[in-house]
Amino acid sequence: MNRPRQKGFALALTLALFPPLIAGILVGFSSLGFIQNDLALKFQCRQEGLQSQNQVRPLLTTLLSLNPLASALKVQSLAAAKELSAAIASLNPIAISTATSHYNQIKEKRGRLDQKQKQLIKESNKLLRHSHRLTAQSLRRTGHQSSNILLETKLLSVRGQAPELAVRPDSPDIAPTYSPAPNFEETQALAHEWQYQVQVHAPFSQFLKGTFQFKKACAVTLTKEGSEWLPKIIKGRFSSKSVW
Repeated sequence: MNRPRQKGFALALTLALFPPLIAGILVGFSSLGFIQNDLALKFQCRQEGLQSQNQVRPLLTTLLSLNPLASALKVQSLAAAKELSAAIASLNPIAISTATSHYNQIKEKRGRLDQKQKQLIKESNKLLRHSHRLTAQSLRRTGHQSSNILLETKLLSVRGQAPELAVRPDSPDIAPTYSPAPNFEETQALAHEWQYQVQVHAPFSQFLKGTFQFKKACAVTLTKEGSEWLPKIIKGRFSSKSVW
């Protein structure tokens, strides 16, 4: 007599537990997908930044390695200018011709060096702009593909400005010496910040209502370690601790 009742009770209990069980499974899989997408966004940002800074690294190294030559040519230019002034004052045509030729040779060398320096900076800036643009596009693309059966993810914004090679000349003259700018790591960083919101799809929204917003960020720069410049992941210019 009790066996049918027990079977009926077990069936009723199973039916009662079935919806929460399915909901729990959906929540688990959807949450896992959300975490995977969040990690994918960070990975894309960091990976692209590391690759780009690794390409910029030899350009920066070459630029700074030209400083001894720039300093030597500057000293030679000052000496040649002084020599030319003395020759002009002497009114000696041969001395003037010789001094002028020497001064022009130094000037030409400085001009070629200046072009090489500017080309290195131009190439670095081009790489940084290209990388920053590609990363922003990747973040938007992945962010718009992050929704699943339970959660609707909407990318609200992607912020950040492409940096330029963070160096400064010692003077406005041609072929100056270059040094890392103050706050080099932050100024050099390829930094992005993105914000997105998450909502629960119906009919699951009756169990978990509301809209949740998240801010994330990443930044990759170059840092000096010994005699080498190496890519490095940092917190960057977005100072909020919640975005890291």
